[in-house]
Amino acid sequence: MNERSVRSPRLSTPLWRGLSALTEHRRALLGAALTRICLGAVGVYCYLREYGHRGYLWGPDGVWPWDNLMESVRTGSYGAYSLYAVSRSEWWFELVFHLGALFAILFTLGWRTRLMTVLHGLFIFSLQQRNPAILDGGDNLAHLLLIYLVFVDSGRRLSLDNWFRSRKTKPAPNPESLRHRLGSLLHHAGLFAVIAQICIVYLVSGMYKVQGPQWQDGSALYYVLRLDEFAWPGVSSLVYQHAFLVALITYATVFFQLAFPFLLVHRPLRLPLVATSILFHLGIGVLMSGLLPFSLVMIAAELVVMGDDHYRTIVAGVRGVLARAGAWSARRVERTAGQR
Repeated sequence: MNERSVRSPRLSTPLWRGLSALTEHRRALLGAALTRICLGAVGVYCYLREYGHRGYLWGPDGVWPWDNLMESVRTGSYGAYSLYAVSRSEWWFELVFHLGALFAILFTLGWRTRLMTVLHGLFIFSLQQRNPAILDGGDNLAHLLLIYLVFVDSGRRLSLDNWFRSRKTKPAPNPESLRHRLGSLLHHAGLFAVIAQICIVYLVSGMYKVQGPQWQDGSALYYVLRLDEFAWPGVSSLVYQHAFLVALITYATVFFQLAFPFLLVHRPLRLPLVATSILFHLGIGVLMSGLLPFSLVMIAAELVVMGDDHYRTIVAGVRGVLARAGAWSARRVERTAGQR
């Protein structure tokens, strides 16, 4: 009797084979790494963007009164905690702020990735709760993503951790070991949580929009671009002056958000779907200048949707384009030299 004949039928079911695959091989490692890098870059941007005005925005005597911070921490009205509430001294503020910036950089680079995920999440949340008046909504999504990334092996690719591992002579981890299987299961659970969160954001946003009269008559984008807090002088007007374009983008936005979770199920559509979503959020970041961090957080989350094979396809396509461009340039040089 061979091994297959004595194997339990229960172990040969598609469900069991699927679960076994999820515990053996970790998928979407490149996407997870790109999500980490992009999300970390947003954190670094938050620290550096107003570095010269950090005391005014987040300091103990800043624009958001200290009493408001303590009241919000006590009641949990904006958040459950903030490291900046530990002390009102200036040195404590500077220490926490610069430690947070350091952890954001290390998280982006992928050094001690899982630990830095926790520390970066703790410090960036504390910074944002210090002054909730300047948040744009992307902070809430970033907090959730950082929680999910604790379970994701986002440092396996494009990280200092991976670079240090490649320089060591340790044997590769045994894929049959309990530790590896449990880590792979948690990795995929974290990926599923990230993807589910994206789908929830799109679906809820789309369902909320269809209830608004401006979204129903196609004029919502016009009113959004006329808001002073989002308008980009000289750029926003290029869009809202054209009624057809405004209506087209308004209806396309609702359709895309409602359709995204359902189109995502079809694997061949993921690459064009994510590409469309990235362009969509880049458009938001450009036309609605105050929502750039939110747009970048959404883009960071969507990078994990594509598998490693999608990224290999992209890299192969880029290399092919560069090779053809190089060959064309070489022919032009030869033709020019021959005419002399």
